[in-house]
Amino acid sequence: MSKAPRFRLYMAISLDGFIASPDGGVKWLEPYDPYSVGFGEFLAEVGSVVMGRKSFEQMLSFGPWPYEGKRTVVMTRSSFPVTTPQTEVTSEPVDIVADRLARETTNGDVWIFGGGEIARAFLNQRRCDTLELCVVPVVVGDGIALFGPGTQPRLLRLTRAKHFDSGLVCLDYDVLAAD
Repeated sequence: MSKAPRFRLYMAISLDGFIASPDGGVKWLEPYDPYSVGFGEFLAEVGSVVMGRKSFEQMLSFGPWPYEGKRTVVMTRSSFPVTTPQTEVTSEPVDIVADRLARETTNGDVWIFGGGEIARAFLNQRRCDTLELCVVPVVVGDGIALFGPGTQPRLLRLTRAKHFDSGLVCLDYDVLAAD
């Protein structure tokens, strides 16, 4: 019997708590190489990726699809044509999607990619096992918060803190069971 996948929120975040500028842009991330802080190792442990439509469309704008070989689930309230391999679109609630992925993901963990609404929904439904955040030494000032209004309080336990010469700090937390 295969081990159940972990649901892992892995994301870059500005020092002031944003995952994107107000227009959804991430230009402030360009000077930083995610592979220099362990992204390749993380990606190798992932079998499925969950993201919202805006994140999906943004990934398409960056060039060739980077998650070939990974099952991708795009959560959205409306349907749209999909042009990437192993990608499905769903309007199902988080608990249904998470239950299905827990049963069907056999080749790694589930990456909760984003954006903020998806991150908040998985955390609020208690379907997020870890938060793995790479804090970028940039103050964005305004934008899309990692967790915004409506986020339910959660207790976390720090499991790793690592700093890099680039100024990035990666922090991993286990999401603790309900109080």
